[in-house]
Order: sequence, then structure tokens, then C-alpha cells
Amino acid sequence: MFVVSHKKMHGGMSLVEVIVASALMVLVFGGLMASFQLMVSLIGKSKAESGALALANEQLEYIRALPYNDVGTVGGIPSGAIPQISTTTLNGLEYTERVLVEYVDDEDDGTDVDDENGIVADYKRVKIEYSWNNKGETDSLSLISSIVPEGIETTEGGGTLRVNVFDSSVMPVPGAEVHLYNTNGTTTIDMIRYTNASGVALISGAPALAGYEITVTKDGFSTDQTYSATGINSNPSPPHVAVLESQVSTMNFQIDGLGTLAIRTVGIPVVEDFNDSFDDSNSVATLSNTVVGSGSVSLSGPAPYAGSGTVQSVPVTPSSFSAWETFTFSLDTPEDTGVLIQLYSVMDAIYTLVSDTDLPGNSTGFATGTIAISGLSPETYPSLAIGATLTTSNASTTPQVLDWELSYAVSEPPIANVPVQLTGGKTIGTQADSSPVFKYQVTHTTDSAGDSAVGDIEWDVYAVTLGTGSYDIAEACGYIPYVLEPGMDETLKLTLAPHSAHSLRVRVETAEGEPIAGATVDLARPDFNTSDNVSSCGQVFFSDLTTADDYQLVVSAPGYTSETVPALDIVGTLEEVIVLDAS
Repeated sequence: MFVVSHKKMHGGMSLVEVIVASALMVLVFGGLMASFQLMVSLIGKSKAESGALALANEQLEYIRALPYNDVGTVGGIPSGAIPQISTTTLNGLEYTERVLVEYVDDEDDGTDVDDENGIVADYKRVKIEYSWNNKGETDSLSLISSIVPEGIETTEGGGTLRVNVFDSSVMPVPGAEVHLYNTNGTTTIDMIRYTNASGVALISGAPALAGYEITVTKDGFSTDQTYSATGINSNPSPPHVAVLESQVSTMNFQIDGLGTLAIRTVGIPVVEDFNDSFDDSNSVATLSNTVVGSGSVSLSGPAPYAGSGTVQSVPVTPSSFSAWETFTFSLDTPEDTGVLIQLYSVMDAIYTLVSDTDLPGNSTGFATGTIAISGLSPETYPSLAIGATLTTSNASTTPQVLDWELSYAVSEPPIANVPVQLTGGKTIGTQADSSPVFKYQVTHTTDSAGDSAVGDIEWDVYAVTLGTGSYDIAEACGYIPYVLEPGMDETLKLTLAPHSAHSLRVRVETAEGEPIAGATVDLARPDFNTSDNVSSCGQVFFSDLTTADDYQLVVSAPGYTSETVPALDIVGTLEEVIVLDAS
């Protein structure tokens, strides 16, 4: 007998199955939640846009229903009763409304000066913009419509103001902000327009009034403007402008990029140098087809000499210094021979030519003069060496390097708390006595480290004077008056010396305005004679002089024609600029 038994099994889900199921539920419901949030966001955005569109259409219809002459904004041109900026609330959301009404110069009858009837206010264009906050970001919607007069265009009661905006090179500046302000009418005009691609803002329909105040600027640019007459500025230039009925008033302004000028005031530097007169080869690193001896480097001899040879100095690596100054050399180059001197950066015993970017002309080599190297950063060039290439096309003759020298400033002690006045060359009018009123005249005082940073300063030619009688400017790098180019970050280093009653600063330069470093300057009069060499900035300073009008100044430099000033009158602080012509 067989007995068959049936047993039903009951069991739960395993832990793995629970985890998998939970993950699937998170994915499904997470996706649903994200979709729901996105849907809510889209609905909210769509609702906000619909509200803005409804408000814009309603406002536009209201404006279209106005008489043509009433279409304008409060404080705008054309003038009217419509606020330029207002707020309104719809469905619990606050909107900011901006309305721009402007005249349009239509191309159909010619534009600007080529307009057939001379009226550039052909019709009005209205732009309505509504903006609102959408979760921390600003969304906006705008509508534009043209409002055309029933009859022909007219300038009755107004004229046109044309504002041309140029940069320092007299090129047009597009996107410049032109701010107009005038309180002489029945309502205050306070509006902003922007220049077009040609740098022009054409404001048609401006009420015929005097005293339009215009201010022109752009992000990162300087500001130019008209000026009011004041007790100090009796004759402003340019003054506020008048608009005459049915006429065009044109104003020109110049703006350009703002820069930064770092001013440093330091004492006379302590200068050291490496020099070699080639009495031996102790300071020579390499020789190729050359030989050192008897105070020179020449091609290896005796004749016939090789066509070329080279020599390099040992690296010059100051343990501590603030700036490189100059390198100079003396050569003897008979006919059919030549020597070119070059400067090398040395790193791990590897000699690399200093680039032309940092030292113009170095790749070709230098044959005369003292070479200024103050622009070489000690951080970038901690170690330098001098090299020469000697050549001859006459096997019986050799050129010679007689000596060379590399100088550097060990220290430039800062002079603190020096007031330095910058006076720009641009003027904004004259005082009652016809003396100029300068646009920029500000005194900046250097800090404890001898530094002062002048930010957001516009391009100009700046006179530089000290606001203290304790010092004289012995040297200015760069030159003063200081020419600041647009949008540049530059440094003006002033080397100061104790003040003396009578002094002379001599600046020596080429016809192109480049400093001639190393030039020799001799200053003499009866029973007095002194001489000094021009620095890397092209200047030399003589102090504690006796006032007299019979000083003779002689300036000379290799490769240049000497210049003599036979009767120099030195009284007080005098600067003399000497231009040498290439010989």
C-alpha cells in the first residue's frame, strides 16, 4: 500500500532579492520624481512666459493707441508719459518692465547726412522688455514694434544730437554708453543710448534746449564728458551742448582702455659688475678657433687665420641682486673683419641665447655700444654669460675683443612715503586767468616699500613731480613726462637723490627716442670738470652744482656722432635731452 503525501512549501525573499527590488523601486520612482519636477519647472516657466507675453502685448496695444506725439518715455527722447522702468505683478510673480522709445532713421529716404529731406526722425521704434526671477536666474521676453506718423516725418520742437565716440587711435568705439541728462525743459531728460558699429549714437527728436550734459564710457574704458562752468573751471571744454530745432548738433568724444601704473621710489642703486680684460683665460668658459692673450681675444694664429671663431665667458651668477643693468664691450675690427656680441642665459651649464623678445637684436648680435638689459628679470635670468663670434675674410687679419663687462644692481633701497604728483596732459577747460584745468592731477604717496599702485588710469602723457623738497629725481625709468598707453599695466621707477639747490639730469636717446645706455657725458666749466656714463635707462645725474651759465656739455657714444652744448645755464633743477645721430 502506497501513501502519497502532499506538502506545501512557504518561504520569504532573500536579502539579495530585497536589495535588487529596492534598487528597482528607487530607479523607477526616482525617474518619476525627476520627470515630475521637470514637468513642474516647465509648466512654471511656460506660465511665467505667458504672463510676460500677455503684459507686453497689453502694453504695446496701449502705446499703439496713443497719439504719435505722445509716444515717448519719462526722461527719454522722445519724451512722453511712459515710465522707462516699472514693476508689475501677475499671478503672484513680479515682473520688471523696461520701455525704450527711439526715433529711427529709415534707409528708404537715405540715412544721416544723406537723408533726402534732412529729417532723420522718420518714425519711432518701441521695445518692451519684461524680466523676472526664475529660481535665482533672470529670464526675459521682449517685443518690438514700429510706430509710424500719420503724415510726413517732422522735427518740430526738436533736433538731432549726434555723438561720435572714438578710441585713442581715432577708431570708432561700438557699444559705448552715452548718458544724456538735461533739467532745462519741462521734464528732466535722463537716458542712456549705445553707439552702433560705427561708434555713433544718433538721438533724433531731442527737445531744442541748451545744457545737454553728455557722459560717455564703456566697461573697462575711460570716461569722456561735457563740463559745467564752475568757480575753478570758468571756461569748460567741452561745455554742455545745445540742441537747435531742425538742426544736427555733433559732439566727438574719445575713450579707451584703462590701465595700471605702478610707481616705485628707490635710492641710488649699489652696482657691481663682472669684467674681463683678457689678461688671462680665467674668466673664459669656451674657446673655438680663438685664443686669449696680451689683453684681447683673437682668432687662433699665427696667420693664415681661420674664417671664424667663438668665445664665451664664464656664467655670471650674482648671489643676490635686484636687477641687471648693462653689458658693454670694446672691439678692434680691422677692414674685412667683424665681431658680433651676444648674451646667453646659463642653466645647468647649458648656454642658451636670450630671446629677441626679451632682448631685441640679440639673435643677430651687437657690434657697438652699451646694451641695456634692465628689462631682463632676475627671476627668469638668474645667470648670464657673454659670447662673441669673430670673423675675417682676410686670412692675414684678425679682429679682437679687447674687454667686456656685465653689470647688475645688488640693491635698490626703497624710499618710503614719497608723495608723487601725476598731472595728465588732457585739460577740461581754463580758469579765469586762462591757466589750464587738468582732467587728472592727483598725488599718490608710496608705501613703506616705496610702492604705489595707481589703478584705472587712462592713457595720457603725465608730468611727474615730487611733493617733497627732500629729494630730486636722479633717474626715471621710463622717461618723464611719462607716456601711458591705453589698457597697459606699466611701472615707473623713480631713482631719488638727496635734494641739491642746482642739479642737472641728462637724457641721451636716439632720434627714435630709444635710450643710449653707456654714453659718456662730460660736464665742464672753468675750474670744474666731471664725467659719467649713462645708465640703462639712458640718463645720468649731476648734483651739488654751482649756478652758472657757462657749462659745456659733451655727449658721445660709440657708433654715434658726438653732441656739444657750449653754454648751458644751470639754475635749480634742470633736465637736458640730447639726441645723438648714428655715425
